[in-house]
Amino acid sequence: MCSLEYDTAMSDLYQEIILDHAQHPRNFGVLDNPTHTIRELNASCGDNIEFSFHIKDNIIQDIAWKGAGCAISTASSSIISDLIKGRTVQYAKSLTQHEVFREIGVSSILPTREKCLMLPLRVLRSLP
Repeated sequence: MCSLEYDTAMSDLYQEIILDHAQHPRNFGVLDNPTHTIRELNASCGDNIEFSFHIKDNIIQDIAWKGAGCAISTASSSIISDLIKGRTVQYAKSLTQHEVFREIGVSSILPTREKCLMLPLRVLRSLP
């Protein structure tokens, strides 16, 4: 799995947000009777996640996720799950890398970390 690497250009805020979500992930767990379940793997490092959704009338009523990965992919899954809960499927599918960066408090990330951060967005692209 990916190891968390810190760049000297990485802000303290970024580190705090990543560590908070990695240590206390939001929406972590399993949903009873989800309407959709999607799994993704980052083959380059072994991070893997599974998102479960309860979608009704095109709204993500509930969401849960589980997986094993580095602090960045864990934090990203947590942040993204918070961002899309209660929103439309179209909103979730249109979420961009830039918006995730903004939520974390950075404008870019090391290229080696980008795949970790974007893993949950690959799940969203697979929503019906």
